[in-house]
Amino acid sequence: MSRRPLPNLAPACLAPACLAPACLAPACLALVCLALACLVPAAARAEDKPKPAWLKEKHILEVGWLMGAYFPAKDHQLYSAEMPAAQVPLKTGFDVGLRFAYLPLRFVGLEIEGQVSPTRVDAEKGARAVVYGARGHVILQLPTRLSLFLLGGGGMLGVSSKDAGIGKDIDGALHVGGGLKFYVNKWVTLRIDGRDVIAPSYARAFAGEPRWTHHAEFTFGASFVWGRKGVKMWAKE
Repeated sequence: MSRRPLPNLAPACLAPACLAPACLAPACLALVCLALACLVPAAARAEDKPKPAWLKEKHILEVGWLMGAYFPAKDHQLYSAEMPAAQVPLKTGFDVGLRFAYLPLRFVGLEIEGQVSPTRVDAEKGARAVVYGARGHVILQLPTRLSLFLLGGGGMLGVSSKDAGIGKDIDGALHVGGGLKFYVNKWVTLRIDGRDVIAPSYARAFAGEPRWTHHAEFTFGASFVWGRKGVKMWAKE
């Protein structure tokens, strides 16, 4: 039986592999063009969409006043150098003060306050006394017109009285609190606050417990605002 030589198919088989890059180049180019065609309109729509107002507003100032009530702790340590043998409590006093806040963004800022609370020693014919304080804190708030906020910081708490048992004294103090702001417009905001002022206790002077006591403060106030472009959270379309 005669043997016929098989045809040489190698060139035919290798031809597609050799031509593959040339064949795929137009297809890849078409896919790239299609992807760009899809991305460009999406990017254009993202650029056309306005940014939220609270992202555009920076360096906001708020200057205002506060008034309310201050509730001194019964076991306070607001005494002169000589501690009395028994505690001398103070009555609840009217509270008034000023505040200044700087907010680099609408939802976070730094604030300082000063307050004065005229009161009396809680006793028959008790002497007059003035409780006062100065403090600073960080404030976090919602970037909305009706804005819930939280704050925390520290400062000093002092007293001045002609009562021999109290005299004059200044203690360090911490405070935490929160409240609600309502921005009437971009120039004015109304505000209510509640504070827990944490200061040394009467027992602390005798190495007793508890070493800290809690004063309470509730205030209402208003502030003038500079730097806000509006009161809405989202810019108009």
